[in-house]
Amino acid sequence: MISVRKIGIAAAAAVLMLLVGGSTLPCSAQGSCSDSCRAAFGACYKNTSNRAACEGQLQRCLQGCLGSKG
Repeated sequence: MISVRKIGIAAAAAVLMLLVGGSTLPCSAQGSCSDSCRAAFGACYKNTSNRAACEGQLQRCLQGCLGSKG
């Protein structure tokens, strides 16, 4: 069973990914953007063990990084 604390941590990770994915970063910061996405994925998976949900968040985050390139 998932504890309230783990749900809160997962929610915080999701908000972080939305903020990172929605921000506009200069091209030189793309590496750090994808690094942040992968770190949030790791935290999400560690806290929820729900690989499918975390991978979906990771993909959206990475797409946000790519979208901010141009």
